[in-house]
Amino acid sequence: MSLKTNEPLAIRAVAVAVGAAVLAAAVSFGLTLTDVQQSAILGVVAVVAPLVAAWWARRKVTPTAKVPPAP
Repeated sequence: MSLKTNEPLAIRAVAVAVGAAVLAAAVSFGLTLTDVQQSAILGVVAVVAPLVAAWWARRKVTPTAKVPPAP
């Protein structure tokens, strides 16, 4: 059993979090951005990152339970 196959959502969430952390580290280590630019980038990341993570993970997740049709 592999973490990659058993926990696809966790792997993708970590990848998105690492991306956001790299951006924050780049800014703190001297990437020259104005406050407005930083706010705009972080705003886009806050909206787009969860959507990308959900789309990316959804392709790897399949339901295990079958729901019977309503009578």
